[in-house]
Formats: sequence, structure tokens, C-alpha cells
Amino acid sequence: MGRTSGALKIPFKINVTTMSKLPPSSSWDKLSVSELEDAVAHHNRLYWVENNAEISDPEFDRLVEALRQKSPDSPILTAIGPAGAGLEEAAVQADALHDAHQVLHNPPMLSLDKCYDEETLLKWFDKFEGDVLVSPKVDGVAMCVRYGANGELLLAATRGSGRVGELITENAKQVGGVPHKVDAAGIEVRGEAYMPLSVFRADFAADYANPRNLTAGALKLKDAQAAKAYGIRFFAYDVLGVEFDTELEKMRWLAELGFDPVGSTIVSKDELQQNFERIDASQAHADFQMDGVVYRANLREEQLRLGYTGHHPRYSIAYKFQGDFGESTLREVHWNVSRTGAINPVGIVDPVTLSGAVVTRASLHNLAIMETLGGEQGLTLNSRVLMTRRGGVIPHLEKIIEAGEQPVTIPTECPGCGAPTYREADVLCADHLPGCRAERVRQLEHFASHMEIKGLGPKLLEQLYDSGLVSDPSDFYTLTREELTSLERVGTKTADTLLERIDQRRRVRAEHFLRALGINELGRHVSELLVETYPSLDAILAVPVEELVAIPTIGEVIAEHVTKGLAQKAELIESLRSKIELVFPEPKSESDADAPSDSPVAGRSFLFTGTLESMTRSEAQKRVRALSGDTPSSVLKSLDYLVIGDADYEKFEGGWRSGKLKKAERYNSEGSAISIIKETDFLALVDAADA
Repeated sequence: MGRTSGALKIPFKINVTTMSKLPPSSSWDKLSVSELEDAVAHHNRLYWVENNAEISDPEFDRLVEALRQKSPDSPILTAIGPAGAGLEEAAVQADALHDAHQVLHNPPMLSLDKCYDEETLLKWFDKFEGDVLVSPKVDGVAMCVRYGANGELLLAATRGSGRVGELITENAKQVGGVPHKVDAAGIEVRGEAYMPLSVFRADFAADYANPRNLTAGALKLKDAQAAKAYGIRFFAYDVLGVEFDTELEKMRWLAELGFDPVGSTIVSKDELQQNFERIDASQAHADFQMDGVVYRANLREEQLRLGYTGHHPRYSIAYKFQGDFGESTLREVHWNVSRTGAINPVGIVDPVTLSGAVVTRASLHNLAIMETLGGEQGLTLNSRVLMTRRGGVIPHLEKIIEAGEQPVTIPTECPGCGAPTYREADVLCADHLPGCRAERVRQLEHFASHMEIKGLGPKLLEQLYDSGLVSDPSDFYTLTREELTSLERVGTKTADTLLERIDQRRRVRAEHFLRALGINELGRHVSELLVETYPSLDAILAVPVEELVAIPTIGEVIAEHVTKGLAQKAELIESLRSKIELVFPEPKSESDADAPSDSPVAGRSFLFTGTLESMTRSEAQKRVRALSGDTPSSVLKSLDYLVIGDADYEKFEGGWRSGKLKKAERYNSEGSAISIIKETDFLALVDAADA
């Protein structure tokens, strides 16, 4: 969690009795200054000393802001964090020195001061000279990476308390955007680890609460090789061990070392609010969660003059997004059967508007999360709840404000087939009976989504299944217009459009097909590895567990899940093979690298690095896929093109290298034939393919 780290002790005794029940957030403005100070001090101590937080990070931020509005000079505001909670720094350091799994941060990895309006932001700006560097505030997991005298990666650690972090070196080596060696000596790079939203939505959204929590868990996996399957990436935002005159120079230097700096812009005072609104609007298209905008004084001499408090640098501030919170009432809990057979709780709430969208459902994800929300008495219906829409995307039931009276009962039978349920760790499971409706419909939905067959929504899939027209994914490819128009609210035009979309997905990349099967652990990373390693589907189906384990980043657990899942889906796979064509990458050699093709894009793979000028990376990827090309998430040996933005391509010719570029060049030296082209050449290729 992201509580800030302070440097002062709380100067008076906390009245814990009055804080035994914090009123709803909507009533905080009615509390006196002393009551707000008691509340902030109380919840700060619960988090840092007792490890028993009662409110979430966003709520704590709002509580602090309520106190700041009423008493901006309150001493409590400078006493937030472990020191303010009564934890002496010396004691913290002593504990860390005796724990081989921890590392001291020197200087500490401080949090940022926060503001919630333009007026406060302008007051902050007036404290220094020069412009500011503006960038999105990535909602991920803060971590640092240290390099030795030869530029080799020595260790990586989470932020932890700000003073003490947890070592995650081997896991960090599996994170995209973290070079294993840099052309610099003795530096430490700090930044934010995050899971791309595209990865989370494709592989994890049905079973996990949010990308940030999943990222934190992946970074701490005992099997470091398994961490790569989560597709975690790293944005760099700071470096220690080398000095620069400006923040902009620092960001450019980090890019030259092979890091991915979070996108930054230099702005003047009259552009502050405009850029906040620009970045806020960009959330709809960004591939990472953000919860605000970070502003940093660009001039290093001004940063040194301003200095630090014990809790934040004075030269930087985070302007937080608002409108992501709202109160509602929990009316029902539905139990949905996932594609893996797990039975997951979904909260049904009174409509509440969050980030511009009306929300009525929020996943409770599993039994453990549901039980944590409910506390000792368990989750109850008609509870007053705090809702969030994290990153403007994912509805989340944050906490119970006031409990209801009707306990939520955990079903003893599968809602789809009536099979007895049982608990396995934190998940409600069942040995589903053959033809379990709920499980089969979710499997159909998963297949349609990953095969990118648009128009097959949940309601239509339920109709198709209930009518007997589609019992497994292979039935999609035998549907007729007459069958579709026999369904409720499906006319001739809709039927024809759907049939055309299904027909367009008869020729697909093999890795897309493998992911669409819905096999546990067979996500984006593993499917791409299999297709890169084996030349055909028969070869993949025949591979034993022992051979899969030998592939880097595929551990024993993943290998067992994949081979078992493929065996269980053998009948479905055989049925699908007669209806669709799988595209595997052609083996490359020097002689056929320049072989002619009807299309310069179809069947070829494109990866992008550097800053594109004509479009965003997401737009470029969509254009490639529309032309039947592929856009893998990382540099593979079978990659066809690595595309570099024109401005960065000029730096490339002058010696600049990104992490992706270095990897592509290494693969080429080992026999691959990856074409490294600039953005202008890429545009010519797609224009030719369009023609």
C-alpha cells in the first residue's frame, strides 16, 4: 500500500476511544480539527505499527486532505508514516540489517505530497523558478534496481516502508523494461512496476481484483521464473548516483540506458491544469492504471534549494484524480462460474456513477476478499459500501461503511449444475457435472473474446447455448443465418454481420488460438513461447511436462497445468482444427528473409519501441492486427519487424539503444532476421498493405 513515510513523532496522545468507529467519508467535513487529527494519527498507527489497517489508501488520502483543508499547519500532517507512528528509524534499520531478505533505502523512497485542485497546485508552483516536468502517476508497485561497478544488475527491492524494502532481485529480472546490464557504474534506478491493462484484461481480470495487487504478488513469487508469465513492466522515474542539470535530461539518459521512462512533458505555469486534463482524458486509452498527475521542478538547482520534508520532496507534487469514489448499498451477491470452474462472488449494488460511468456490479473475486470486507460478522446485504473505479476502469467494492442485517450465504451447490461445492484455499470450487451451463457459457465467452469475434456478448451466448445451437466453441463455425434469426432479437442483418465476423476468424495466429482454449496458466507469455519453440500444433500437443519445464520461464507448475489442460481439451481441439487454420511463424533463414509476399503486413509480427510521432503504440498495433499481422508483447526470435519512432531512429543511428533494440540485435547475432525499421518505413508498409 502507498502510505507516506514521515520523520516526526505524533506530538500528543491519540484519543483512540473516539476513533473506534470512523463516520462515513461524506461526514468528515463535519468533524472538528482535533477529531480529524485523532483520526489521521489513529489510522496511521494501525497501518504502520499494528499492521491492521481499517481504511484503504484512497480513504486515508481523503482523510488527510479533510484535515489539510481545515488546518493546513497541523503538526499531524508532517507526522504521517512509520516515524510518526512511533517507529524509530534506528530500530527499523536494525531490523533490516538482521534480515537477509530486506534492504535499506538510502535516501528513503519517499511518497509525494498531494493536491486535489488547481489553486493548491499553483501555490506549489510559485515556490520555485523554471518550468516543470509533467507525467502520469502510475498506479503500480514502487521498486528500485541497483547496478554494480561493471553495470551489472546487483539487486532489486520493493519500496516497502520507504526506509526498508523487500529483496526481489530474481523476480525483477523477469520484468520488462529492466535491463540486466547498463552502460553506467554504481547507479540506482527507481520507478514503478505495473501490469499492462491489456494483459490484465486478457488473462487475469476474471479471477483477480486489480492489476496493482497482482503485480505486487508476482514480484514476490518464490518461483522467480514464474513471474515472467505475468507480463509485468517497469517505468523508470528517477536515478541515483549521477547528477543532471534538469529532470528532462535525466529522463532522456534513462531511455538511452534501455529503460522505459514514464512519458513526460515540460510545461509552464499556464499549462499546468491543461496538462492535468489531458492526462486525465488519456486514461481511456492508456495501457496502465494511473491515479493522478506528477509535477516535478525541472531545474536540479531548484530541487536542491527546496529540499525535503521527512515525508515528501518539496519540489514534486501529485495532483490526484477525483470522482473515482462513491457510496452505494449492497443488495445481492451473485455467484458466477468462471471458465476454470471456480465459483466467484459478484456484488450487486444500487447504481452509482464513478468516473463518468454508472456502476451496478463489483467483483468480490474470492472468499478471502469477501470475508475480509465483512469482518468478524461476515458480509451482509443492505450494507452501506464505498465503491471505487480504479484507474477509471475496474469497479471495486472498497470497504463496508455500515453493515446491513442479512448475512450473505455461501452456496452449497454450483448455481449452474447443482454439484456440491467445497473450499480450496480462498476459492469456492465444485466438481461440475457434465454440461454445467454456467461453466460452459463462460468458456464460450472466453473463446470468443480471445479469438476477437465481436458481437458474441453474454446474453447472446446464453441463448445460443440454451437453444442447443452452440455447446462448445467449434459450433460457432457451423452456425447458419436461419439458426441465428430463430433467436430472440436477432434479425437478418445482425446474423449476417456475426457470420461474417466468425468467418474472418477462421485463419488465426496459433498463440491466439491457444489462449482462447481457456487452459489455466496458458496465457499470453506461455502461448508465445510454445509457438516460437514448436513448429506445429501436433508438436505442442505431444510435448511432455519434462520438456516444457526445460523452457526458460516455464516452471513445473505451469508445465503441468498446460499439458493436463491440452489433454483434457483434445476432443475440442480436434474438432476446431477441421474448421480453422492456424498460422505459425515461418522458420527464418538468410535465403528466405527477402522472399516476396502478397502483403507486407499479413502474417508478420511488429513490435514498437521509442516514441511514435504519427500515432500511439496502441493505434499502431490495432492497424497491424487489422491487416492480419501480429503484435507480440516482447521481442521474440521469430519477430519480423522492430519499429522505432523517427526521432529515436536518428539517435539509434548515432548509438542510442533501447532494451528492445538491444535484445533484437542480440537475436540477430544469433541467427534471427529481425528487420529494424523507422516509423516512416512502417507507415509505408501498412499503406502498401491497405492498397
